[in-house]
Amino acid sequence: MKTFSASSLLAIAGLLCLAGQASAEIKSVKGPIPVGPDNEIYGSTNVPNAAFAASLTPYGYIEEEYFISGTATAYRHTASGQEPYKTDLPYTTRIVVRRPAAAGKFSGVVHFEPIHPTGGVTFTWAALSDYIMSRGDIYIAVGLGDASKGWSGSPKHPESKLPVGQHEVTKWFEPVRYASLSWPEEEGIRFDVMGSLGVKLRSNDQDNPLRELDVRAMLVSGWSYTGSIQRTFINEGFHDRARLPNGKPAFDGYLFGVSSQWNEPGILPLYNDEPYVPVGDQRRAFKKTDARVIEFLTESEVELNLKHQPETPDSDEKIGGHRTYEMGGVIHVASLVDATKNYTELPQLTQLAKQGYPKSMLPNDPVFACSLPQTDLPMGSYVKASVDNLRRWVLDGTPPPRSRPLSWQDGQLARDASGNVVGGIRAAEFEVPLARYGRYQGNDQPACRADRPYPAVFFLRNEFTHDTLVSRYGSAAGYLKRYDQKLHGLVKDRWLLPEDTLRLKAKAIEDAKRQFR
Repeated sequence: MKTFSASSLLAIAGLLCLAGQASAEIKSVKGPIPVGPDNEIYGSTNVPNAAFAASLTPYGYIEEEYFISGTATAYRHTASGQEPYKTDLPYTTRIVVRRPAAAGKFSGVVHFEPIHPTGGVTFTWAALSDYIMSRGDIYIAVGLGDASKGWSGSPKHPESKLPVGQHEVTKWFEPVRYASLSWPEEEGIRFDVMGSLGVKLRSNDQDNPLRELDVRAMLVSGWSYTGSIQRTFINEGFHDRARLPNGKPAFDGYLFGVSSQWNEPGILPLYNDEPYVPVGDQRRAFKKTDARVIEFLTESEVELNLKHQPETPDSDEKIGGHRTYEMGGVIHVASLVDATKNYTELPQLTQLAKQGYPKSMLPNDPVFACSLPQTDLPMGSYVKASVDNLRRWVLDGTPPPRSRPLSWQDGQLARDASGNVVGGIRAAEFEVPLARYGRYQGNDQPACRADRPYPAVFFLRNEFTHDTLVSRYGSAAGYLKRYDQKLHGLVKDRWLLPEDTLRLKAKAIEDAKRQFR
């Protein structure tokens, strides 16, 4: 029988006494909202001609949308804890549910992703759709604000009258379908709303879209801004308040994607006019709680840790279970799915473009302005394995593997003999390299310049010469044998899923044919 320390028991007791204290009230859940040829869901996953579209039918999945209405509170930080700042603010938001059509196919795991407040993109679904559906999990995209006011604002386009915040963009896309959507100017209610939705989705309420399903675990994941939503949700006490009647948390695990405590925002303002919490402030440091947490950072976030202070120590404890994963040679969100494809081809953004929304206003990444070969490290494959490790940690208590941080030397990230960063998650492409992954080192390609500020930094695939490869591996066959061995080791150590190795091997074969020619 497992025992806990006295401090852990006290912490658990403290969390349990917070059950039911969330002040948000969900007053109605409407749906599924009917769809049709002229009444489509914004952000539907199966959008023709969208590079990142995913078909639900082969997996036996369906897609539904619900409108959620209620009231919520924005809080402010004080020396003695949170206190209400603005109360009883009304809202109507939406959730998009993708689930097995047959209830008996449901695995018991729900993935909860905040919709990005700029344009409404959902990076977790883009990266993990096949993983989620192949396991029978449920995915829910949740509208949690527009980030159009105050310090937490989205990019502004003063020359245009078109909206940027995701609720207003959604209404612009389908004004009749989404006429009822309403989000207050005060963005700070997002944390209260998130907690109340988590509780609702695990309740026995008649209006719960999942009411007839046995939800064993709910995992939250998000990238960049939506990664910061999670850090704020935990650090500012909202996770502790979002409790089920039995005292357990509404959310069992979190994956903070490319959101570091060393960058702004990293942690979000609690209300519109609260300035960013300064880097180094204790409010940014990971708060121990009864959820399992994995932080996944790319080289560009790690570089922001100018004092090279250690990240949160890994822990397997009941209170404070945590892993930090760092990966070199990959770029914020541009590498998450496929770094060779512009993420303006996500379904939501493809839908907007078809409606005449200006391309210049779509969320984009300047990496695609550079004509040189971009990094092609398979970040998404390692993210899938990370989510799988989080899933197993929550379901059966299997701790995830541990990874070293990226290494520093003389004030810079350390590099190996090939020029690739040392430490972190060691992709096979680092251990058996065909290229150096890093910033542009020339000066005749302005669009590829190395001094771009975060998060617009990017890395290139600088291929080794034929002679270098022959001296290392002898032949393409020699390279492929070593590459295959590395992939096998990564699967064994739970850094890669077996189903991803086939695609990685196929790409390695094509690269080897070309570079050893």
